[in-house]
Amino acid sequence: MIDCSQYKQMIFDVDGVIFDSNALKADNIRSAAAEFVSRQEAEKFTEWFTGLNGIPREIKVHKWFADKRTAEGILESYTRRNEETLYEVAFTAGARQLLETASESHELIALSGGEVGEVRTLFERRGIRSYFREVLGGPKTKQENLAPVRLHHPLLYVGDSRIDYECAAEIGADFVFMAAYTQFSGWQSYFAGETGVRIIQTLEELRP
Repeated sequence: MIDCSQYKQMIFDVDGVIFDSNALKADNIRSAAAEFVSRQEAEKFTEWFTGLNGIPREIKVHKWFADKRTAEGILESYTRRNEETLYEVAFTAGARQLLETASESHELIALSGGEVGEVRTLFERRGIRSYFREVLGGPKTKQENLAPVRLHHPLLYVGDSRIDYECAAEIGADFVFMAAYTQFSGWQSYFAGETGVRIIQTLEELRP
């Protein structure tokens, strides 16, 4: 159990930390890409896409697909598929209870690589928007989103991707990596030498 009482602010990634949505979104981007390219290419793209979780979809799709029409078509299909499936996704274990309790004594910030309107709609529909001071997302990067935010140290960042870790390091936040729902292949070896990183499986292991 990690005691979080010392932290003034807590930053949470969304997909794979608050919601069990990583696999669903992977299926959606794979299906969207398969509308425009071969199944084989769609699979390769999806593996690359999910390996960069935390980076806005627009950046990733346009980087992989040089043809603008293809990229825009995939983005439109992906957004539509998320709108049809995302809003009933399950919370990760212990998430709702932790957020409710933590919001009483900490300033909470949600920081997603997902499209910001999509994320805010999800939070509103699932009844957790009021727990957060800020709900931030794409198409801005995580670093761009945090730039104007007044941060108060000590602060804690809970994420499930390499991008989350890098962002936490840039802002001087303590980092907790949440492993149960991650799509970060090889995270064990990546964090093996990082003594300052604490590993949890779910948010049930945090005590606000």
